[in-house]
Amino acid sequence: MKRKHADRLDWHRVIKNDFVSRFFDEAVFKGHITLISIHEVTEPLIRRIADQEICLVDEGYYWMQHFPEEANYCVTTMLNKKKEIVQWYFDITKSNGISEEGIRYWEDLYLDVIVFPNGDFYMKDEDELEEALNSNHITEEEYILAKNTAGNLVREIEAKQHSIFKNTMKHFNYMIQASQ
Repeated sequence: MKRKHADRLDWHRVIKNDFVSRFFDEAVFKGHITLISIHEVTEPLIRRIADQEICLVDEGYYWMQHFPEEANYCVTTMLNKKKEIVQWYFDITKSNGISEEGIRYWEDLYLDVIVFPNGDFYMKDEDELEEALNSNHITEEEYILAKNTAGNLVREIEAKQHSIFKNTMKHFNYMIQASQ
């Protein structure tokens, strides 16, 4: 299981960026939100996802990450140069925390759910989750946690009930102001 950090200092593709983190305590969301404003890259990151080519990282792009309190996931919203949502990427996590340096992190449980602005979504890395269980990199309890968390998220996504979808742009605009 990998521990990943919100500031993504190990991200060699991005040469120059700004990073900001804030705590929110609202009726609709309680937790930390981080924002990476990407200014310079070695090359764009383009992936083939669900039969389409999608640019996820380029100059002028933004990655905003929500870390809800007491949840076993974090969600990265990727926005393009026009500040349009490209996708929401839910990482299923064992836990979320704060490093000694004050940077948000998550302990990745392999399974991911990707959601597009039109409502289409799909699960990613189910095979990696199975492999992690079979090779004893995760426990059966962690496996069940990942499957249950993803299942609950899918139900919220299908019902269009997840609060992050409804509040993405409000939070993004706040974080943009906070970064200036």
